[in-house]
Amino acid sequence: MKSIMEEQNKTSEYIYEDEQVFLTEKRELFLKKAASEDSEKLCDIAEDDEVEEKVAELKETFEQFQERFKALIAADDTEVEQVKELRSDIEGNACIGDIEGLLSQVETYQETLKNPETPDEQEASDDGEVDDEAIEEQPEEEEKDEQQQVEAEEEVSDDEETEAESEESEETEEDDPVQYYRAIVKKAQDLAKQTDWPYVSMELDNLSREWSEGPDTDSDEVKKLFSKFNDAVQNFEQRKEEHYEELNKRKQENFETKKRLLEELEGIISNETWTATRRVSQIKGQWSSIGALPSGKGENFDERYKELISTFNDHKVDRLVQERQKREDNLMVKLTVLEKMERVNKSIDHETENWSDIDEQFDSLTKQWKKIGRVPKEKSNEVWERYKKAQDDFYDLKYRYNPDHQSMVDKFSSKKEKLIEEAEALVEADDIAIAARKINKLHRRWKKVGNLPQRAEDKLWSRFKAATDAFNELKANNQEKIKEQEEEHYQQKLDLIDQANAIKDTDDFEKGHSKMQSMMDRWKKIGPVARSKSNKIWKQFKGAMDEFYDRRREHFKEVKEERKDNLEEKKELLEKLHELGRHEDPIEAVEIAKGLQEKFKNVGYVPIKHKNTMWKKYREACDIIYDRFRAAKSGDKFDQELAKADLDTDDRNKIQKLRKQFKKVKKEARELEKEVLQFKEKRTYFSSSGDGNPLLDQLNEKIQEAEDKLQAKQDKMDALTEQMDDIRAEAE
Repeated sequence: MKSIMEEQNKTSEYIYEDEQVFLTEKRELFLKKAASEDSEKLCDIAEDDEVEEKVAELKETFEQFQERFKALIAADDTEVEQVKELRSDIEGNACIGDIEGLLSQVETYQETLKNPETPDEQEASDDGEVDDEAIEEQPEEEEKDEQQQVEAEEEVSDDEETEAESEESEETEEDDPVQYYRAIVKKAQDLAKQTDWPYVSMELDNLSREWSEGPDTDSDEVKKLFSKFNDAVQNFEQRKEEHYEELNKRKQENFETKKRLLEELEGIISNETWTATRRVSQIKGQWSSIGALPSGKGENFDERYKELISTFNDHKVDRLVQERQKREDNLMVKLTVLEKMERVNKSIDHETENWSDIDEQFDSLTKQWKKIGRVPKEKSNEVWERYKKAQDDFYDLKYRYNPDHQSMVDKFSSKKEKLIEEAEALVEADDIAIAARKINKLHRRWKKVGNLPQRAEDKLWSRFKAATDAFNELKANNQEKIKEQEEEHYQQKLDLIDQANAIKDTDDFEKGHSKMQSMMDRWKKIGPVARSKSNKIWKQFKGAMDEFYDRRREHFKEVKEERKDNLEEKKELLEKLHELGRHEDPIEAVEIAKGLQEKFKNVGYVPIKHKNTMWKKYREACDIIYDRFRAAKSGDKFDQELAKADLDTDDRNKIQKLRKQFKKVKKEARELEKEVLQFKEKRTYFSSSGDGNPLLDQLNEKIQEAEDKLQAKQDKMDALTEQMDDIRAEAE
């Protein structure tokens, strides 16, 4: 510590100085202010080696206030009194940080809680409103000025009354005794306003004695003056009594506070909590700021306090020695872990494949590092930089040689860069109110994207935060514009409510449903409105939609029952169509079927889940009727026999398919028969010479090939005929 202090003395006029505080030669710690403001004293520092520790403590106090404020904002049931209490604690406790900025935020949030309109929906209340609490909590200086003005008016009033009495005295030509007593009253009234209680008490006693020694008189004026004298004395005595009551109360509170601090110190000593340096430093600061105690109480407090502090300091020295040794040990362990990390990095190259083992090994070393305690301050930065480099090197090597990791990093980086671009674009958004909602969503999406290596994460986060900070600044500077945009959104949503109310009673439920869905989509696209209005208009809009959909549901309940009846009716018609498929006269069956078809089509809708099935069965039944009809008209004996046959739909369809194949093969066979006849006719053109003829041989080969194909076709037809016969035989 001394080396640090000596180094600072070379460049500063103070014993200690950093960016936020400085320590004077009187060991007084001051908070730096702007050049135009006076520095604020924070506390006294008893020993040089406590400076950095005390500064860290005060900074931590400020961070605790920040955390309390964040917790209040995050809570759903924060009360104004809680915020006022936090504000009072900040103002009443020494700490190091942007205190004015934090107080400004706390005050703004306090005002927001007073007005139920939240910053997201209604950023600020009307300019014309006046904060009643601000009026009630007048600054002390204003109260003093007001009191002085009242006192001045009382003095003027008394003077005017005295002058009037003087004039009356002159008119009535009274003697000097009145002037004598009037002077005493004037002195008493002046003294009664002062706060030097012993001095005023003594002077009032002297005036009382002067009054009793004054000239005798039975003047009514003197009696009035005596009443005023007594009023001044009684007023002073009452004020004095209240003052001493308050003083005694404070002394008793001081006694209780010192007693409590001593008990806490004794607990620290008895429990041997030698690491409680920070708390003991706080106790020291509190102890030195406590005022007088009640007479006869706590006479041995200071002596006991010094004993306890001395005991703690003795052990503190031992603890610091142990702590120093412990930090040296921690340094050796951390250096060992660092060497292992660096060896892992050296083992990585383009041939590395066992990445799961390497990741596990490096993660284990990282966890070990984090569990190790502090190292000596003079080595802290050096060790930290080496650790940071080992981490960065590892992830650089992993990105270079591990394709999976590289793909993951690129994917996450791409997503976060896209979020950054979206955040940066919001600064140019025309509708700031809508953009304000988007910026919150971007933060939530950022958290859902996976983490990157720390160096890459920090770099992208800095860009993202800069973009969001820029937008938040834009938002703060355009509150009036946001109000105007929210009002515009409000009017647009009111228009949608009118449209919803206009169609909520329609009986055209399909068209009504389409319009309602369209309006819901438009509602979502319209920007936000003030929260004080948001719930109200949403209930109105949703109420109109609910009324429409309640009616629609009731309507479709009736439709559902009606469609069930339609289904039963269509089933009956299908039975009749199936029976016609077996009618002995296919031509007559078609005539009967036409009437049934017309009835089927006019029945109406059936339940949606039966729609396709019913239509399929209907087409199958009709196909059988009309297939039999066409067969009867064709004159083909097979088709006529098939039409008359009593077959079910599946068997009839199978035979129809086989019949189509049979006809196709038969046609191909006829073509082959023609081809064989043509080849044989050509063969007659050759002479019957015994010598070999290549052309004739070639022609004979073609004839043989065609006859073989023809035989295959005939075999195929026989097989198909056999299959059709088998199906009919099984059906019988």
